[in-house]
Amino acid sequence: MVPNSQADILRCAPYFPVADVSTTGAYYRDVLGFQCEYSAGEPPDFALYSRNGFALMFRRVQEPASIYPNEKQGGTWDVFFWVNDVESLHTELTHKGAGIVYPPIVQPYGMKEFAIRDPNGYVLGFGQDWPAASAAGV
Repeated sequence: MVPNSQADILRCAPYFPVADVSTTGAYYRDVLGFQCEYSAGEPPDFALYSRNGFALMFRRVQEPASIYPNEKQGGTWDVFFWVNDVESLHTELTHKGAGIVYPPIVQPYGMKEFAIRDPNGYVLGFGQDWPAASAAGV
């Protein structure tokens, strides 16, 4: 019998291989509103960026051709963030020049969401739970 663990998972950070950590970090800072929590190397080989406590890790790879975002493999996003105001975030990121993959849309599964593509090709989804009653009218 395995005892129940009382250990909590406190945080999660997707890990993105990138060609240039500095350039990627600047995009996430300037366009997406993330802040650098940690960076290693000069120029950086690794960095941790976060917004509202939700983090992403970037690691420089020698061969950029080896970077395969999920979309290239038939997926939709590389990471998905639940937000409290999807329209405001979409407006913010659009004004800052984010590359919009698709604008806010109400999905049949009760989520109003949009997606952006970063300079490495990674797709980030942002969504808000949306009442089913509103889905028919939006």
